[in-house]
Amino acid sequence: MPVSPFPAKHQKLQAAMKQGLLTFIEAAKSRPMPQLRLVSPPPASRPPTADPRIDPVELTVMAVNRLGLATFRTSASGKVSTVSVPDARTAEIFRAALREMQKARRTDRLIDVVVSGDDDARAASPGGRGRDAVKA
Repeated sequence: MPVSPFPAKHQKLQAAMKQGLLTFIEAAKSRPMPQLRLVSPPPASRPPTADPRIDPVELTVMAVNRLGLATFRTSASGKVSTVSVPDARTAEIFRAALREMQKARRTDRLIDVVVSGDDDARAASPGGRGRDAVKA
């Protein structure tokens, strides 16, 4: 008769642990593995921009320099900030970007985008907005 290294009361626990481990290993084997790619698929081609005058690099630099600073100011101070842009198309793009960023940071709702030279929009904004406008 073989001698067990554990007393009889631990043999049931040992058998249960072994069975649980084997069940776990079996469950891990049957799970399909995700498809791993060494090279990412090529990005879908983007349609050309509607306005050929807007340079994407210049637009990105403007967004970082103006929207980035404005979002930092509003998140740090909680006060309204106004960003001035040169044309209506750029203002549309900045507003769309702010709508997306508002999903993550609620303080981005405090940023107004106005077209430079559009003093009526700045004066008509509620609550005296536009006091710390970033000029072009």
